Amino acid sequence: MKRALIVCMLMYVTPVVFGQVSIGVRGGMNASNIEFSGDAADIIGKGYMDPLYGWHADLMLNIPLANRIYLQPYFRYIRKGATIRDQPWLKPDVPGTLVSKGRRMELNYLELPLNIVYKLPVGKGYLTGGLGPYLGYGLSGRYTYQITRDGEVQSHEYRKIRFSGGGDDVDVIRMNRWDAGAHFSVGYEFFSSLTIAANCNIGMKDVDRSGFTRSRNQYVGLSVGFLFNREDY
Repeated sequence: MKRALIVCMLMYVTPVVFGQVSIGVRGGMNASNIEFSGDAADIIGKGYMDPLYGWHADLMLNIPLANRIYLQPYFRYIRKGATIRDQPWLKPDVPGTLVSKGRRMELNYLELPLNIVYKLPVGKGYLTGGLGPYLGYGLSGRYTYQITRDGEVQSHEYRKIRFSGGGDDVDVIRMNRWDAGAHFSVGYEFFSSLTIAANCNIGMKDVDRSGFTRSRNQYVGLSVGFLFNREDY
């Protein structure tokens, strides 16, 4: 009898709860950078990195928690990283010397932001604001650089970035696989289910495996998307 009662309750509650959950897709562009600090940054100097422009794609859930308060976790594939400025200290004292100049560091991640979102009715939709933590999982990456002599480019080269354990491969740059930090967003959801949003990620975990440099990911982005089965409004 008790089991039958529990089954009946689950049959009643499950459609109610999950019937209010909306699924959405979203995509957009982002400008990312790497906060570079530590002993190497003191030697090289500040302003070593410039933004890298990449893209992201999201699969999002919209889960009602209370009046106007929602839980919005989403799975995000993102390309982020940084571009690298020319550094005066790289100019050799001896003419004809080959010099390696870094150009771009591209990192591909799967991220899981977990935002608590508040929705305020404004006009033809809802003004939204959210914040929460995020967790990132490094997939792959690429570091591109140039070989120059007396200011002339001799060749374009690259090294793979691997998010894995130790190894003796000198052609590979190794970084910590896991990333984590804070995520913020502000946006607007139209009653038509179209959504627009601006978001910001601030990495709090050092992803550099070297002992003399600290590197933290950060980016801002703009997204456009669509929420399906809007039963929460």
